[in-house]
Amino acid sequence: MTRFRNTRGWVAAFMLLPIAALTIGLTVGSAAGAGSADAQRTSSFAASTKSVHPNEKITLRGRFRPIGTVTAPAGGTQPAEQETQAVAIQFKAFGAGQWRAARHTRAGKSGRFSERLQVKRSGRFRAVSADGRTTKPKKIRVRSVTRARAENNAKVGQKVAIRGHVSPGGTRRKVTVKVGGDKLHARTNKHGDFVAKWKPKHAGTSKVRVRAAGNLIAAGSKTKAGKVSVFRPAVASYYGPGLYGGALACGGTLSPSTIGVAHKTMPCGTKLTIRYHGREVKAKVIDRGPYVAGREFDLTSATKSKLGFGSTGTILVDK
Repeated sequence: MTRFRNTRGWVAAFMLLPIAALTIGLTVGSAAGAGSADAQRTSSFAASTKSVHPNEKITLRGRFRPIGTVTAPAGGTQPAEQETQAVAIQFKAFGAGQWRAARHTRAGKSGRFSERLQVKRSGRFRAVSADGRTTKPKKIRVRSVTRARAENNAKVGQKVAIRGHVSPGGTRRKVTVKVGGDKLHARTNKHGDFVAKWKPKHAGTSKVRVRAAGNLIAAGSKTKAGKVSVFRPAVASYYGPGLYGGALACGGTLSPSTIGVAHKTMPCGTKLTIRYHGREVKAKVIDRGPYVAGREFDLTSATKSKLGFGSTGTILVDK
């Protein structure tokens, strides 16, 4: 019986509240619950692309639709006419804690707006209306661009440089260089430049591949940096006069115009690049020899002439 009396008292007290107070309480509660929903329902925002090259421009489009209504002449309701309003386009870089103004524009009477902006680093864009509504952020990722080039005049045991540039720049971005079965590591300076040094152990031609790691500024990228031809020294002599017309060990006959070299063990047909004092000749192994101690190659007379080679000396070969 006591519980029933208390309940009757609470109901009686509630009925004594002014009607205005009840009305105000319900109105405020409804508006508070609909605030964030209205912002999502009455705004839109889109970017022309999600991934761009450094400093490339994108188009940001959106709309803030009118929220209020007015009475139409026929007694119904229609959207309230909206004057042009200010719109702030904001940007927050990856890793940053605050949004910063990127551009100020105005939306038309329909609430639509469009702006082209240059993107320098990865982050998120959003739009904020004059009445405080905020669109959902759009993530834009900047793609980095890596360019590299390797020195082509390399010798066994001597360091060769692979230089390059990563854009956009950023201090200490990790760079990995793969060449000749080795993996080199370097870091960019504040301008995005880097250099890696490789010390080849064997003669031959190796492809160079470079990869820059991604960071908060931009995604990673990779590139080919050409080839590195590594040469080694070899003692050589020449032969020919008095042997023209004779058979070659790899087939054919020797003549004054024959380009090639003799080697004791390299497979017949092995292709070589030979350098001597700034000159270069491409030749094949066509014969066996030389059979003089301390000499590795015998050059034909025509090969000797193209190189400007003497009777004996040291040449550079890439095998």
